[in-house]
Amino acid sequence: MTSRTFSAATATTAMALAVTACGSASDPQPVPTPDLTSWAADNVPVPAEGGFSMADIAAPDGARAGDSTPDVEPGWYAITVACEPTESEAAAEDRSAHIVFSGESGVYGGGSCPRPPITTTTYFGVPDDATPETFSVKVLADGQELYWGLSASPTTAPE
Repeated sequence: MTSRTFSAATATTAMALAVTACGSASDPQPVPTPDLTSWAADNVPVPAEGGFSMADIAAPDGARAGDSTPDVEPGWYAITVACEPTESEAAAEDRSAHIVFSGESGVYGGGSCPRPPITTTTYFGVPDDATPETFSVKVLADGQELYWGLSASPTTAPE
């Protein structure tokens, strides 16, 4: 049987490493703020074939932000929308931000900009008209900068 003894120097070094490791783990590390691309990848699903998505940052000054996509075919779409303050310490429950989506035929939906993402189903276009429309999104971020995103995928009528 072989017996090994630790020297005092080895034991002291091991204790110092253990204390250092424990001490550094308790220091709070700042949570990194995601960029728009990574936020959108985490919160806005990739649209199915024939669908579309968009994402951007809305300014806190109350100016409207938005985007549009042309030639959206009429039909039923599953729409996922999401908004989130760009600052991690911003109030998540603040519902002052609003999102509205519309086309040439009128407003298709909107309301308080949701966090976490929500999905709803709506019909784009005019039922007996096969003319594609330009789909537009407008976001009003009152008082805080926020990420916003929307994904729309063709679907069937709700039951």
